[in-house]
Amino acid sequence: MKNKNIVDVESKIKQSELDESLLWEAKKMGFSDKQIARAKDQTPDDVRALRKKYGVLPSVKQIDTLAAEWPAVTNYLYLTYGGHSNDIIIPSDEKGIVVLGAGPYRIGSSVEFDWGTVNMVWGLQENGEKSVSVVNCNPETVSTDYDICTRLYFEELTEERILDINEFEHPKGIITCVGGQTANNLTPGLAAHGIHILGTSAYDVDRAENRSKFSAELDKLHIQQPRWQAFTNLNEAKIFAQDVGFPVIVRPSYVLSGAAMKVVWSQEQLKQYVQEATDVSPDHPVVISKFMLNSLEVDVDGISNGKEVVIGAIVEHIDSAGVHSGDAMMCIPPWRLSNKIIEIINDYTKKIALTFNVKGPFNLQFLISDDHVYVIELNIRASRSMPFVSKLVKTNLISLAAKAILDKPLPKIPENKWQRIHNYGIKVPQFSFMQLEGADIALGVEMQSTGEAACFGNSFYDALSKGLISVGYTLPKSGTALVTVGGAQNKEKLVSTIAKLKQLGFDILGTEHTAEFFKEKIGEVQIVHKISEPDRKPNIADLLYERKIDFIINIPSTSTLEKYVGMLDDEYQIRRKSLELGIPVLTTIELADSFVKTLDWLKNNKPTIEPIEPYDHYE
Repeated sequence: MKNKNIVDVESKIKQSELDESLLWEAKKMGFSDKQIARAKDQTPDDVRALRKKYGVLPSVKQIDTLAAEWPAVTNYLYLTYGGHSNDIIIPSDEKGIVVLGAGPYRIGSSVEFDWGTVNMVWGLQENGEKSVSVVNCNPETVSTDYDICTRLYFEELTEERILDINEFEHPKGIITCVGGQTANNLTPGLAAHGIHILGTSAYDVDRAENRSKFSAELDKLHIQQPRWQAFTNLNEAKIFAQDVGFPVIVRPSYVLSGAAMKVVWSQEQLKQYVQEATDVSPDHPVVISKFMLNSLEVDVDGISNGKEVVIGAIVEHIDSAGVHSGDAMMCIPPWRLSNKIIEIINDYTKKIALTFNVKGPFNLQFLISDDHVYVIELNIRASRSMPFVSKLVKTNLISLAAKAILDKPLPKIPENKWQRIHNYGIKVPQFSFMQLEGADIALGVEMQSTGEAACFGNSFYDALSKGLISVGYTLPKSGTALVTVGGAQNKEKLVSTIAKLKQLGFDILGTEHTAEFFKEKIGEVQIVHKISEPDRKPNIADLLYERKIDFIINIPSTSTLEKYVGMLDDEYQIRRKSLELGIPVLTTIELADSFVKTLDWLKNNKPTIEPIEPYDHYE
């Protein structure tokens, strides 16, 4: 019946003139300006103007946190069309700042952006701002604690709602750079409506987000990118992909967490994924880039005030390029980069931050292939790795960003401070595959993690051992490992890893071809049979259920067409059943190698236990 009411109101909107009464009815029913505009073949701005003309405006109400036992005076607020008066009045001389949060926790947006939101509020307050309000619609975040900000709006992060709050607050500006991509995407629209964006301008944010504009600026700086092109025509996309050679990455513009981003290996897949990308981001062209195999990926988190650039740290992904930055293990300091590459990354970072007039936080992503440095993208906002970097390097980057946004001078921080630290930090992703029926744990360019643990240690393996344990891996001292590896190249890369595992005293099991390969290289490897062959013994399924396998190294054939044409159902069944039984599965060569070396390290060492040190303070 409730759904019918919504359908009936939509029909009325389509068939009747939009008068004051109908607008009130539609807004009370929950229709956005955009939905009303779509029904009337108008623009949301047309509907907004009409609403304001008739006085159809939301009221600001306080959330009653005291069950009506006595008047509530909390700063928890919401907007509603179910009232005609505001519960609070903002003094006319109060010109505060509004900070946009990240919205509800979901893949691609989580607690790291709440850290950014809260630290931005504190940073603004420390620099003399008395009134700082937050908009965030997730009531389970730290940024929604009552004592964090002046006023807290439990509201959706949409252009319409932020415009409503802006007209009620009349702030001196709005900050969109600490709430992840959700808040960042609102920047151009808010600026177009005359809102003052504090921090990097909407013009420069668009120059970074728009692939063509971004690439043009990099060309002027003589900085390389993987070959790419934007398309609205499938035939042109096919020609480009054929020219650069498969594999390629297909991605929509202006999206969060790599949504609908795919590595494509054939013309048939290209057609399918171009359509998916168009559906996800219909207002922007599809971007296709050359996918560089066997490359390293690097993140840089930093702050700029438009004149100076502070590099928080260079963060190296442990997994090879092709695993989304939210799903990859990450390490500070880099453990495989040469001094020459680090110098180039430092130089490129400063040039790019200044070219795009960054005022506040930024994240820059690089690709290292054949000793060449390529730029992937620039995010002019806080990143998921920014709290990780800040806590390891003992420099609160968001606190510095608050100074930059307020046009205050940055403190004198030692050049490349991150290179002088004496410990290691490893960030390990946390997944929720068990809660998602049928989900595959194999990683790719589209983000799947729902959290992460950051651990510090006196060495790489000290930090990694703590990180792995933190997200649920068991680190056995002895036992049995199942190895199943797709592709001859992947098998060759794992020879030393499996040899080390055998040296540690583990029994090695392998599927037929994998076992034959490693038997020739390292000695005895027992053959076990696929789950799809239940009559052949010993069978992987039986061994899993009998708890006779302690962990699995399963490297899918992600660098071949096989991954995408359904030839790896057996591998999927192994991963899924292991997940359900709580048996660790290592799905990348780098993770498998690091895992085994961590087991070796633990034979003679114990993880350190040290408190996290406070941030350094600079005048």
